[in-house]
Amino acid sequence: MSAHVKHRLPHRSSPGMINPQRQNGFLRWWQNAFRTWQRRKMIAALSALDDRILLDIGIERANIADVVDRFDDAELRMTPLASGRKSQALSCANLQRAA
Repeated sequence: MSAHVKHRLPHRSSPGMINPQRQNGFLRWWQNAFRTWQRRKMIAALSALDDRILLDIGIERANIADVVDRFDDAELRMTPLASGRKSQALSCANLQRAA
């Protein structure tokens, strides 16, 4: 008599299942990549501001990256409410043409 026995390895998961350790690693990588993207976006937004405006909010141009590094996740999600410099220049040009 012969018996057929299937062996299941306890450390292997079924093909449709995702390894939790691998999933956590990917999640940490994704959060880190997203935070880096937000940080770069905030540095670009602050760098686009005029020196006078930066001094009004208490930031020197040379210290923008240091200030942004101290931001928490909620502060990195902030978006500027004022329009950019390009749109202001465009509106001034339109006003000069209209006059």
